[in-house]
This record gives sequence, C-alpha cells and structure tokens, in this order.
Amino acid sequence: MTRINMMPIISMVSAVSLFALTVQAQAEGLSSEMSFKVVEMTEDGTETLVERDTVRPGDMIEYAITHHNGMDADLLGLAVAVPVPTGVTYVPGNETSSLPANFEVQAEMEPEIPGLEWSALPAFRTVIDATGAKRREPLPAEAIEAVRWNLDAALSSGEAALNSYRVVVN
Repeated sequence: MTRINMMPIISMVSAVSLFALTVQAQAEGLSSEMSFKVVEMTEDGTETLVERDTVRPGDMIEYAITHHNGMDADLLGLAVAVPVPTGVTYVPGNETSSLPANFEVQAEMEPEIPGLEWSALPAFRTVIDATGAKRREPLPAEAIEAVRWNLDAALSSGEAALNSYRVVVN
C-alpha cells in the first residue's frame, strides 16, 4: 500500500491569497490559517474528518482556510484564492464558505489565450482536435489548478470566515 507524506501537499497549499478590493489590508491585520483533515467513512456510512500524517491514493482530503480580520475596519470585496496542489485532484461540489460567496475554478480553458482563466462551475474548455476543429467540453476536474471564493459580504472587524474544499489523492 503506497503512503504519501502530507508535508509537500501542505506546503504547496500554504500559498493562500487574500485580496481586499476596497480596503488595503495590512499583513498584521488580516491573516489566514490553513488546515486539513482526511475524510473517512464510518461503518454506518457517516463521514468523519480525521487527522493523519500520511495519505494513500484515493484518500479524500478536506482543506479548511480560516481568515481573521484583526483590523479596525470591515473588509469588503475579499477574494480568497488557493492552489490545488500537485498530486491531488479537486472534487467539485464540496466547497463551502461561511460568508456568501461566488465560487470559481482556475484552469486553461481557451488554448488561444495564454495562461489560466477563472470560471464559475460548471466550467467548460475549448479543445482543438488534430484537424484544427474546435469543440467545447466540460472542464475535467484534473485540469483545475486553483479555486477562489469572491466574498459577497464584508468580513467584519474582529470576525473570522471559513472556506473549505476537497481533493482526492492521485
């Protein structure tokens, strides 16, 4: 049975990006903390989240990002972006936010436009076949490189918000 050490996966995900569009945040006033747990099923079919140091291919991991607003002002227009680490695949439909938010994924969706694009789900990409013909297809989960929540509500001064998403180990 193959076991994977979680440290490389954790360090890749530690690049949580926070953007405040209407208030310029100071590093000491706005902070994020990321944690993970492995999703396990009990004998009765109930999900439980457990702490483990290793994972195996097929294991599901839930990442949780907590954001603390230690500033004197509410933060409006906050966007939280987190990469999907190498070695795992994003699992659509399990993302959550404690504040109202628009959720998006990032991937290469238009081959004629360099770089990655953001899209709400369901997302589609353009594929160019060997003859040069273009067709649209659903974006496969394994093509998703990052996820983002654009918060619709302010993160109030002194408050915390929570976002989470799940991946499966390849």
